[in-house]
Amino acid sequence: DSFERLEPTWARNGHAWLQPVRRAALGRLADLGFPTVHDEDWRFTNLAPMVSTVFRSAASDGAHVDTASLAPFALSGCDGTRLVFVNGRFALEASALSVLPAGVRAGSLAQTLAGDRAALEPHLARHEDFQREAFSALNTAFLTDGAFVFVPRGTVVEKPIHILYATVPGGAAVATHPRTLVVADEGSQVSVVEEFVSLGDGAHLSNAVTELVVGAGSVVGHYLIQRENREAFHVSTLRGQQGRGSSLTLHTVLLGGALTRRNIHPVLAGEGGECAINGLFMANGGQHMDSYMKVEHASPRCESRQVFKGIL
Repeated sequence: DSFERLEPTWARNGHAWLQPVRRAALGRLADLGFPTVHDEDWRFTNLAPMVSTVFRSAASDGAHVDTASLAPFALSGCDGTRLVFVNGRFALEASALSVLPAGVRAGSLAQTLAGDRAALEPHLARHEDFQREAFSALNTAFLTDGAFVFVPRGTVVEKPIHILYATVPGGAAVATHPRTLVVADEGSQVSVVEEFVSLGDGAHLSNAVTELVVGAGSVVGHYLIQRENREAFHVSTLRGQQGRGSSLTLHTVLLGGALTRRNIHPVLAGEGGECAINGLFMANGGQHMDSYMKVEHASPRCESRQVFKGIL
């Protein structure tokens, strides 16, 4: 029902070219169903509390908040670009768009979808496999907005780009499906921080997908910080596609939420690639946090390392 209500909005906003992909993802979700503890990859996480909750789409909610409420989430000592999304929609008035090196792009995925199809089509929904992952299929079916970062060949972005996804819970449980696409061209360097927060109490679902395209010889750092409220459900999936001789460092910090599932799937597709996966989770009470790693050494002479620690 939510999908059918949103379709006319997508058509009016110039997103119609993506509609066959959305419909394919929705159909695949219907075939897959949501995973259960009988699925090997999900045997530690019972999704019953999540899938039994009726969520309404937050896509039609206003994206206006008091900017003072976002102050606690500013990165200390970081005065670079900050992209703020409220209930899944880009909030320009709350964002800080600093001067970036020539050719670097950092902004709303929805705006790029409508105005620059050529920049997205080679990568968007091309790497993360919604044919196998139910939550990726759900995200792709409702792909509307999120962040798009592009770094051209040989360019170094000195300061991290901060992407803040904030949810304002309401009387009913709401769901958002933010999508992040980062494309680092050959020989470039960039760091991206994705942060998920709640502005108030109440149940909500954040179902996020991030696609990182790391060109040959590029150096990319990605940080995810999840500190949503104790009623929140959070599923985030990261898919990395690494070129020859590239370096990707992934950091995950899980602090909030009632039920959190973090999927990390780098593919070392080019020879000599390196990937480091670091994680910290801090949970108490009835919080449930599950991190799942799938690392593909698809080419020779690649190296990956994993270090996860928890405080309970």
